[in-house]
Amino acid sequence: MKEFHWLDKIKLLAIVLYVSIALALGDVNISKALQDWLIMLTHLSSVPLVVVLWKTQWVAITLAIGVVFSVACHIAIIFDVFLWRIEPLDIAFANLTLMLVVCILVFKKIPLIALPILFTITVVNTVFWDQMIVYGVFSGIANVGAIGYVLYRQCYPSDNRDDRFMLIGILTGIVGMVFFLMDGKHDDKNYALLHSVWHVCSYGSLYFAVRSDTGTELRRPRIEFAVEYNKIEFALH
Repeated sequence: MKEFHWLDKIKLLAIVLYVSIALALGDVNISKALQDWLIMLTHLSSVPLVVVLWKTQWVAITLAIGVVFSVACHIAIIFDVFLWRIEPLDIAFANLTLMLVVCILVFKKIPLIALPILFTITVVNTVFWDQMIVYGVFSGIANVGAIGYVLYRQCYPSDNRDDRFMLIGILTGIVGMVFFLMDGKHDDKNYALLHSVWHVCSYGSLYFAVRSDTGTELRRPRIEFAVEYNKIEFALH
């Protein structure tokens, strides 16, 4: 079994504490300014995920870009500026990050066909950002796929995956999804508080999903992509 490192323990403790505090504050009249600070500061919970993904920089950088768009989106909400332009990018990158991590969880070598599929989904989510059904279908497929994989691994364990980390990731993701469905509209009383819990849980869920890899270091080489692209480059020469 894989050992819990200090970062794993801090991450899990932070999730439990934040969810508990948010539940305790549910009936408290919290000022909008404080909630705005909470929703911005909880983006910092993405840092551990970037750290564990850094060996696979093309995924880590994609995640970091998504975090930047999420920050920009919440600034737009707070100041009520350009939201209709920025929110589609936040939605698209949130889905893209989720699906990339699902690919990392399921595949030891990410197949070449994953790239055009992910590109297509990202474009569709950007264009139809205001249609919740579109976002719901794609994120639903990714979530069901992740849950299905975790359940499959409970029946057929693999030395490449640590079941404890996978279960923590799935349970944290479910808690986050509940808060996401509860947060309501941007101008609702406790929107920012509830949505900030979604930030903490979603980044935490992806973190533990990635940490379930039992290898000494997480690395998803692009060699399966590079081989195909080199064939094209060779043909052009």
